[in-house]
Amino acid sequence: MNIEIQSAEKAKHEYLVLHVRYLGAHRPFVDDGALRTETLAELKPRVLEFFKLTEGGGQHGGKIYTFAHAGKSLTDLSTTLGHIAESSHELKLDLVEQFEQG
Repeated sequence: MNIEIQSAEKAKHEYLVLHVRYLGAHRPFVDDGALRTETLAELKPRVLEFFKLTEGGGQHGGKIYTFAHAGKSLTDLSTTLGHIAESSHELKLDLVEQFEQG
């Protein structure tokens, strides 16, 4: 196998197409070159910035945002995108808004 083809195949397996949907937005966050090794903790600030959202609040609580995949909440922010996507080259997540009591 030619080195260029091997390199392209390797690169293809290091990245995935990521879509994050947020119900309060007109269009989703899309990254067609997301690293499979990126964690949810690393992704979250990029997504919040894209949707112009901030977390937290005062002593009376505030909004927090979590990711969900296939209807299940993803609570472990150290999870990588590649782990969630498994062998798929595309990953679709939802950004869920929750209210936290203070």
